[in-house]
Amino acid sequence: RISAYKTCPRSYFIRHQLGWRPTGTGIALIFGLSWHDAQDVVWTYKDKFKTDELAALGHAAFCKTWETNGLPVDIDVAREAQYAPRTPMVAAEMLYNYCDARSKLFRSSEVVAVEQPFAVPIPGMAGHWYIGRLDKVIDTNGQRVIVEHKTTTAYAIQGNFRPDYLDSWFMSAQVKGYQFGGGLYYGDINAVWVDAALVHKKIHDAFKFIPVSHNFTLLQEWLHNTVRWITEISNEEENFKHSGELLPGMFKKNDESCFGKFGACPYIDICRTVPDPSKLTEVPAGFVREVWEPFSVLGLEKIVKTTEVTA
Repeated sequence: RISAYKTCPRSYFIRHQLGWRPTGTGIALIFGLSWHDAQDVVWTYKDKFKTDELAALGHAAFCKTWETNGLPVDIDVAREAQYAPRTPMVAAEMLYNYCDARSKLFRSSEVVAVEQPFAVPIPGMAGHWYIGRLDKVIDTNGQRVIVEHKTTTAYAIQGNFRPDYLDSWFMSAQVKGYQFGGGLYYGDINAVWVDAALVHKKIHDAFKFIPVSHNFTLLQEWLHNTVRWITEISNEEENFKHSGELLPGMFKKNDESCFGKFGACPYIDICRTVPDPSKLTEVPAGFVREVWEPFSVLGLEKIVKTTEVTA
């Protein structure tokens, strides 16, 4: 939610205050979701199957998520350009090469958790929690780390991955938040390994761990900034609640974020035609009202109660 607000307060307002979500999901996001589900299977059964069998199990999970989101597993030549390079066939090649490339780590590591939800209280802010879900937590070579799976098309001739993509993770608020939250939840985590996988038409064996570890002072800075952002968001929400309408300057538009690396913002047509979306009498065509409730989705109520008792 913080990332959404930082990108554009108005799009945050539409999504999280009004609860409007665009129908349909982009291919890039669906491929990422499918890859994550495949990785859950691969890491869960890494010690029980050979490389080809493990890759096949992972691909079955990939295809299930892919189809669940309305996309065809078998793509004819005429439609391939619409999806490429994000196709189930490319994913199959990637998964075999991934299992082969990670086989040594598989043998030398132990999986502590898969898709582990966490909720930790934000210091100094009663009733506010930093929540998330860790892709994997593993023990390897005497240390416990978080593994965060990512797919990208940021290709470079040298090294396969664009340098700016690799460097971006060292400034990522998500990674800092995972080190903060995962560290408090487990107590002995001090690093996040971003597990990058290149999605490319021809190159299907490019994978790279990007280890990120921030010292205490940088995490402390992140925490102070996070508290400031939460305070600003909370004030905006309270002001809207009291006024019942968008007053001038409230949840302001960030015109510089209307177009990003994945195309136009899904709310762009609303923003350029309606000054106050809250005055619309019904949800616009192409959207549904769906309140984002991560506590329910991640089943965090029990975690929060346990943390409160421990605290």
